Order: sequence, then structure tokens, then C-alpha cells
Amino acid sequence: MYNKKMQYIIKSVPTDDKQALEDLLNQMSEEGWDLYTMHEVESETSFDFNCIFMRQKQDEEQTDLDDIVNITSFKYRMEKMLAAPSSPYASCKEIQLKISSQKERIKKIKSQLESDHLSPDEKNQLNTQMSDELRQLDELKQSLVNEISPDTMYATIKEEKFVVNLSEEILEVISMEANDNLLAETVKIRQKLADSLGYVIPHIHFHNSDELNQNEFSIKIHDIELFRSYVFPGYTAYYKEELKGYKIESDDIVLTDELTGKKIIWIPQAKVKDFWIHGMTASQYIGKAIETIAVEEVSDIMDYNDVNKYVEKVMETNSFLVDNILPDFMTASDLKYLLTCLIREHVSVKNIVYIFEKINDYAGEPTKEDLLDKVRLALSKHIIKDLAKDGELKVIEFSDEVLEKVDSFFNEDEDESVIRIEASDVQDIGDKICKLAKSKKITHPIIVVPMDIRHMVFVILSEFVPNLTVLAHEELVSECDIKFVGKV
Repeated sequence: MYNKKMQYIIKSVPTDDKQALEDLLNQMSEEGWDLYTMHEVESETSFDFNCIFMRQKQDEEQTDLDDIVNITSFKYRMEKMLAAPSSPYASCKEIQLKISSQKERIKKIKSQLESDHLSPDEKNQLNTQMSDELRQLDELKQSLVNEISPDTMYATIKEEKFVVNLSEEILEVISMEANDNLLAETVKIRQKLADSLGYVIPHIHFHNSDELNQNEFSIKIHDIELFRSYVFPGYTAYYKEELKGYKIESDDIVLTDELTGKKIIWIPQAKVKDFWIHGMTASQYIGKAIETIAVEEVSDIMDYNDVNKYVEKVMETNSFLVDNILPDFMTASDLKYLLTCLIREHVSVKNIVYIFEKINDYAGEPTKEDLLDKVRLALSKHIIKDLAKDGELKVIEFSDEVLEKVDSFFNEDEDESVIRIEASDVQDIGDKICKLAKSKKITHPIIVVPMDIRHMVFVILSEFVPNLTVLAHEELVSECDIKFVGKV
């Protein structure tokens, strides 16, 4: 959080009045103000320097300086207000206005130089000023040339892959001074996913957005918004079901958690008791959303540069595997599909050399889906180990009726190679799974189905059932105690 004990004041002077600027800086320094930042802005009649000064807040409760500002997000507001034009067109128009103004200054100096009543010192001073103004004019002309150049447009053709937008009220979560620091939280998430899944999420860009409501944030992947919710700095979030017996008070905030669909209560941190279960701060909640989206959208986030890094890791250990697999048996696209499918279902690809060995072993499999099944079977012991708790794995089966319904989803029409699935049917099955899981107090339901439909069942049901895992019967290894808790 930015220091709330600071005061800020804005003063303006014309850009062409160097003496006025010097006097202002000296005056403010004598009064104990430090220069925070200075920007050149256009007024109605000229160009001015907007100087922002800061100092520690004075003890007096009142001041006669009407433009002193005390606000957490001061820096962001001022940077937005004084920022350069956002479009090349606006920038071009601004430079043209500056050139026009600069020419007027030069014309004025030239007129003064033509006077016959100038002393040698005055003439030298004007010549020096003319030289300085001509230099500035040349710089402006070069800036205009650069601005209208097509190369400038090419430079704008770029995209931020992973973006978190924050409303102004919650910008403090990315401040270095905040205890609840989102930047540190993202480092923690990146390390967690690297350790558990062998998946390194890319750089995350944080932006202030005017499009969001108060206390709102959103997550975009390739400029497509995939998640939006609210957080409240100074509050701690708890799922309602975790606070049994807690009576909601007027200053609490109750919302529906967009990640799980559960009711979530934001409670002021001053009311939180030490003996309560651990809740989520604003940064931790945003971090949880980042982690969820990073895994769910891995197929859009992981690019071919990322895939190449996995290939390089294998090359360091066993170049034969890479030479034997790529590109004759498997393309980079196939490899990306395999890796992202595994990560999407929380199967670690950290042991990438072993995965390449299995790919090489099953090089005869006809399709990507068949290869995915074989690789998962090879990793089944690792998969079950990660899912089991105290050597026990609780799983849910499909009834014959539901299994028949699911099988019908994948029966293609004779005349069309399109799989048609009614959303209401999938929703009905998803609701049954959630209801059974809730009755058995299972937060991460695990469904067991035949191998040939396992992947597609996950694809269609994961949209309706949070934290869903779908296993094939063949993946249930004997080292773990398998407990069937019910059928849907």
C-alpha cells in the first residue's frame, strides 16, 4: 500500500519560462517538499510543466492548500491523468501542435534579433536562445517522422498473453509495501505449479482498468476475459460451510464464489479470531483464481516456445528420444496436445524424459487420443498416488443407465461426423455427481469410466463439476485401496 502519511501538491509553470520553474523548485524545497514527478502537458494557450511535490503529512488537521491529495492510489491516478496520448493519431496531433508553437517562438526571437537597439550581450543571449529553440524544433520534427513511420505500427503488434486487470480500489494488492502482496503470491503459485505439475506459467501483467466495478478484478488470456470476481482488501474470505454457527453481521460481505459456486463470506480482518480456520486474503483469492485459470486454459497459454523448452530438457539427457520421435512420429502440435491434456487434468509432466520414453514405446498408436491413454496408463501409479489420501481412493461410478446415456453422446450420426450433446443431459449428470459428492463430503469427486470414453467424459463434465477427476478402470492400480462410494 502506498504511504498514507504522505501529502501531494500540484504546481504548474510554463515550459518556456525557465526562471519560473527554477523559482518554483527552490520555493517548494525551502518549504520541505520533494519533487515527486514532472510532466509536460498542453493547456488551452500553451505548454506547461505539471510538477507534483510530496512531503510527509503535517500535524495540522487543516491546510489552505486545496490541491493537497491523500489517496492510496494517487500514483496510478496521476499517471493516468498525465500520461502521453494513447493513440498514434493523438500523439501525431500533439507533436504538430508543439512544432507550430516552437515555430512561433523562433519567429518571435528572430523578430527581436532584427532590432537595431540590441546590445552585444542581448544579441548573444538571443542567438543562444535561438540555437536552443532550433535544436528543439529539429527534435520535434524527428519525433513526428518517427510517429508517422509504419515501423511504429509494427511495434504495436503484440499481445500480452496473461493479464490480470484490477479496479482502482484494489490496486494496493500489487504494492511492494503491502503485507498482502499479490506479486509475491504469483511467485508462490508459479513455484507450486512448477513443482507439482512441471508447468511454468508465463509472465503475468497487472493493469488498472476503468471498465471494472468497485473492488472487481478480471483475468484475460489472449485478451479474452475468462474470469471476473470481487475481492476486498482488509477482509478475509471464508466459505460459508466452513464457518458453522457463525452469524453474518452487517459489515460482512456475502457473495457467490465464481470458482466453486459456493457461498463465500468476506469478514473484516479485525473480527477474525486466531483459532478460526485459515481464510483467504484478497491477494490469496486472486492468486487462487490465477492458478485455476492457468491450469484450465493451459492449451491456450502454453505456446510452442514453451513446448520447445521441454524438448530441450530431454535433449540434455537423451537426444536419441527427440531424434527418434520428432518430427517423423510426432509433430510439435501433437506434443503440445499431449502435454496440455495431462496438465489440464493435473497430471505432472515434470518427469518429461520418462514421458518421452513412453511416447517412444507407444510410437505405433494410431491417434493422439490413443497415445494419451497409453501415456496415462504408464503414469497411473503417479496419478493415483497424488489423488489418494492415507492410501485410500474414494471413487464414484456411473450407473448402467447413465453410462448408456454417456455412450450415446459419442455415437456419431451416419451422415455427419459431428458429436451432438444436449447440454441439459450433461448438466443433469453433473448435478447428480455434485449431489452425491456433497452427501459423502467429497470436495474433489473422482469418476471411474471405461478407457475409451475417459477423456471425452472429462472434457464435457469438467465444465459442470468443479475439481473433477476422471479415471479409467485400467488406471486403478492395486497398490491403493479403492473405495467405491456410490453410483450416479
